[in-house]
Amino acid sequence: MSRENSSNGVLVGAIVGGAIGAISALLFAPKTGTDLREDLASKFKAISDKTRDIATTVGHTTKDLAATVGQNTKDLATNIKDEAGDLIDHAKQSNQTIMDNFSSKKEDVKDELATTGR
Repeated sequence: MSRENSSNGVLVGAIVGGAIGAISALLFAPKTGTDLREDLASKFKAISDKTRDIATTVGHTTKDLAATVGQNTKDLATNIKDEAGDLIDHAKQSNQTIMDNFSSKKEDVKDELATTGR
């Protein structure tokens, strides 16, 4: 999470720094009031467009990431369900084998006792 915050901080810093630099350059340049206002409006529009583009890109990236995480989670849940079903089937088969062996041994002991007369 700190890496994302750091990246966001750098991005915000670059945008704010660029805006301050552009405004400072325009204010200190020797121009008429009309030219200065046109330049300020132009720079403001460029910064606004760039900010909108960045926000759109972040939005699309976030949407894609959320879709990927959702699909991966769904796939993982399906895999876990399948594996759990396989484990249950294996446990049932093992239990049946043990019960069959137990019954067989029980019959063997009965037969042995009957043969020896006990």
